[in-house]
This record gives sequence, structure tokens and C-alpha cells, in this order.
Amino acid sequence: MKHLHALWTACAASLILSACGGSDSPAPPAPAPAPTPAPAPAPGVTDRIEPLDTAGLKQAAATLAEPSPTSRLPADAVVPQIVLGPFQAPKQAVVAAKGAPLQIGLARAVDATAQAPALAAQLRWRRLADGTQVAALAFSSGGAKAIRLGLQVLQLPAGAVLRFYGAAGSPAVAWSAEQLAAWQRANVQGGQSPEAARTVWGPDTAGPLSTLELQLPPGATPAELQLAVPQLSHFTQTVEQAAALAQDPNIGRAGACTLDVMCSPQLDAESRSVARIVFTEAGSSFLCTGTLLNDARGSRTPNFLTAAHCISNADGAASVISYWFFRAASCNASPALDPAAVQVTGGARLLFTDSGVDSTLLQLNAQPPANVVYAGSYFGSSVAPGTGIVGVSNPSGDLQKYSVGNIAGYANCDSSTCAGATVDSGSMWQVGWTQGTTEGGSSGSAIWTQLGGSTRYVVGALHGGSASCQNPRGADFFGRFDRAYYRGIGSWLTR
Repeated sequence: MKHLHALWTACAASLILSACGGSDSPAPPAPAPAPTPAPAPAPGVTDRIEPLDTAGLKQAAATLAEPSPTSRLPADAVVPQIVLGPFQAPKQAVVAAKGAPLQIGLARAVDATAQAPALAAQLRWRRLADGTQVAALAFSSGGAKAIRLGLQVLQLPAGAVLRFYGAAGSPAVAWSAEQLAAWQRANVQGGQSPEAARTVWGPDTAGPLSTLELQLPPGATPAELQLAVPQLSHFTQTVEQAAALAQDPNIGRAGACTLDVMCSPQLDAESRSVARIVFTEAGSSFLCTGTLLNDARGSRTPNFLTAAHCISNADGAASVISYWFFRAASCNASPALDPAAVQVTGGARLLFTDSGVDSTLLQLNAQPPANVVYAGSYFGSSVAPGTGIVGVSNPSGDLQKYSVGNIAGYANCDSSTCAGATVDSGSMWQVGWTQGTTEGGSSGSAIWTQLGGSTRYVVGALHGGSASCQNPRGADFFGRFDRAYYRGIGSWLTR
């Protein structure tokens, strides 16, 4: 199968700006209770929320200024390197089994920088003409297709910038101390403890070498920075950054019966609401699919639906990277990637999770790119056996594919089996496909049904199933969105 609040204290509010003192996936920690929003419904909500297409709309303004990703490190600067050597990973490190998120990375301890004083001793600071100070430290993990650094951020002075990049010439990602503080506050509001929020997973960088560059503003001193890198995630499959995504080895991994979403222009709106996500727990990294949902007020709040078996706790949510427009440049043009493809970092806040309907609602900490669609959703009673549906996902982490089928019945599922149920007792839709299929990596992806004209609405999120290119008559199971809506998701979408 494929599917498998705490208050922000004064200390935690300044978590990184000032010190306060003192399946094959690993079993996740017990999920923190999701925060309970005010249940006031938006006026006019009946049995559905309409989609919102942002194409042509002004991009939502970022709440914090984006730091420049351009390195400030002088060409002759000394960059010490932490060499971990070849990783003796299991041959089957990447697990695409149905019933679990697709595993793409494994944990490695980094003893040399596990404590802040040890990392500080490695740095070789350079002062620039404007008073800025910069230093960098490289991490090598032999054989890695990509690396995610696991940082413990104890203190950063205001105005500091962290940059992450891989091989020379590869794209960099930059985070400011202010962005990190905002994201960590959101994560604590989503159930993460202030102590856990000190652990931050950087973006993935392509190749076996990942460099962390640190920049301090004029007037700040290295003593004000307290940072450790106790572990990293060694990717056995690449999820590369925006400019190099076309080299991703996951491209082309989906089965031959899967259907290129770019060959179905009528699914463009659904495609633009779907993102491939990567998340990291205890150093192991995984891949699933999810869908951006509109709320009743059309506020462009980045609420994101995926499966609970993918993410069910605040720590996993905080590590999320989303990949938008991860699809072919044109019909059957794979491996050529849509030039609009982009990676968004910053993690997410856990709003709702329920294993009974295998559904999780996240709120991304950073806005998705321009031209996305916030999908509409349906939570009425018109969906029943025989209802036609379509799905869009990233099977095996590949470029977006679509499937066409029908609701076949109702079911209840646990982590290993599904059993038939009635309309009143069932928490899942049983689905049969007439075209296409889903695979590991599709977990959490949505199905839509068409109601009242040409508009399609989300009605479920993928739990798992036996359907495949080799077993086209196999059943898939999707958590019923109507059940998830009334169990708590609706409180967030109608605020």
C-alpha cells in the first residue's frame, strides 16, 4: 500500500535571535495535539469551497525581506571540510513500498560539529570592507546524491544570514535570522516544543558536498552565534533545487502506464495546486504528494492537504520542502522540466491530523509561488459509488501524472489492511482506476470530482492500495474529505 499549543514564551520568541540558556520510516514521536482554531464559519459556506486561481493576480507579499542567495565569501577564503566518508547504506535504502512514504534519505551523525563550540572552532572568519563578517564550513558525505544539514540553532544575532549550497556553481538558498525566528514561532504554535524548534533542517543541496555559509552584519561578533550541526540526511535519491531539477534521478521512475499530466490541458488547474513534498524525521528523509486548498474567504492562506501517514507531528511538518510545477515542460517531454518549477523552503505548521481518515492539514510557513491554484473542496453528500474522479500525484517522486477512475465503495483502513464499510461507517473511498495508477510517492495526493459544470473539487487524500501498472484492477483507498472536514479541517478553512 502507498500510504503507508504551546504558547510562545519570551525565551522561545527570541529562540534564534538571542540565547535563552541552557514501514521503513522510523517510528515518529507521538503527535502533538493540533491547535484548535476559533470555529466561526465564514458566511455562505454550504457544502463546498470554490477554487482560487492566482494566475494574473498580484503575488502575495512576503512578510519578511528575502536575503540575497549570492555568496559573500571571498574567492580565497579558507573553507574547512568535515569529511564523513562513504556511507554504508543498505542497498534498498529507497523504499517505495505502498503503505509508507517514499524514503529517499538516511541519517548520519556529524560528531565533529555536534556541539556549538566545536563548530565555532572550525570557522575561519573574514571581515569584508563594509564590516560584514563571513565564514563557511563544508560537509562531505561520500556517495550522497544530495544532503540536508540538520542544524541546532541556539543563537543568531539579528541581521545574520545562513546560505546553503552544493557543488560550485549550484544554486544557493539563503535564510535570514528573522525568517528563521518567524518560522520557528509558527512551528511552536503548531505543536512543536521550543526545544525541538531549535532543530532546523536546511534545504537539500545536490551532490555529496554541502556548504553552510554564515554571514554576520556589521557590529555583530562571532561569539554571538551559537550553532551546531549534529546530523545530516544523506540522500540516496536526489531532489535537486529549482535550476537543476531536470537532472533529478526520480524523473522517469514512474511506471509505464502512468499518464503525463501535461497531456491533459483540462487538468491544468489541478496540476497547479499539487506539490511534491520532502520532509525529514530523525535524519531520515521521505517524499509524498499534497494539495494546496482554498479557504472560504479566498485569503490565500497556504493550507496544504496530505496524508497523516506522511506527516502526523509538528517535527515532520517543520521540515517540509515543497516543489511546485514539478511536471514536464510539455506533453511527454520528460525529462525536460517545466521552467516554472521551484522549491519553497521554510517548513510548515501542523494544523490537523487524523489517522482514521489518514489526512493532515498543514499551513506552509512561506507563500507558494505565483500562478498556483488553491484547490476547491467538497464536503457534501453527492459523492457515492459510481462518481467519476481524477487524481494528480508524483508517483515514485516522478514528474506529475494523472489517473482517471470511479468511486467503487466505502472502506475503513488501518496501516496494513482495508475492509468494506457503509456510507455511514466508512472513513475511506475505495477507488478503481480506468486510466493510470498511483505509486509510492503518490501518498497524500488528492482526488477531485466534477460538480456543477467544469469545476472540480477535492474529495479525498491517498491512503494506499494495491493498484499499479502490474495490477490495474487493484483498488486504491482515499481518506474521505467530507469526514476530515467535519472532524476538524473545516474549522481551519472557514475561519
